[in-house]
Amino acid sequence: MRRKILKLSLLTMVIGVLVMAGGKSAMAQTATTVTTTVKQPIDFVAQTCDLLESIKFTGTQDTVYDVVNDGAGSLKLNINSNWQNVSGSTPSGRQYLGTNESTQSIDLDALPSQQLITVSHQWIGKGAGVPSMIYNIKYIITVDINGSVTAHIDSQSVECQP
Repeated sequence: MRRKILKLSLLTMVIGVLVMAGGKSAMAQTATTVTTTVKQPIDFVAQTCDLLESIKFTGTQDTVYDVVNDGAGSLKLNINSNWQNVSGSTPSGRQYLGTNESTQSIDLDALPSQQLITVSHQWIGKGAGVPSMIYNIKYIITVDINGSVTAHIDSQSVECQP
């Protein structure tokens, strides 16, 4: 009789441990989002559109990075960049103002991760004879094991837009 009680007790404990382990495994797969906000300083001088003078861009490109784990094994990096705090000007007074937001979404294989992305913004020249252009910034994006993001400018370029 004692042997039966002992076997039943052991069986109950084993089932209990398995149920708890299964519950813990399910909790570990909960969907999560880690958000990092970066105010990237912009201080760049460009020559484009056959202008005889340079264009100096200054301000901050404000970016929100969301690393999303859907709980089912899928990782995404969502990027929202706001250009409203960036402006460009020439010595003669031509003005370029940042006005829009850009968004990107990148699938990640695993964490940590490193990505090279290009963020582009169309600039509409303000005033008569002021050409429009596209400002491109290449970033090296690093996502650490915890989902925190750092971004470093790799290169910048400006191209004329007819």
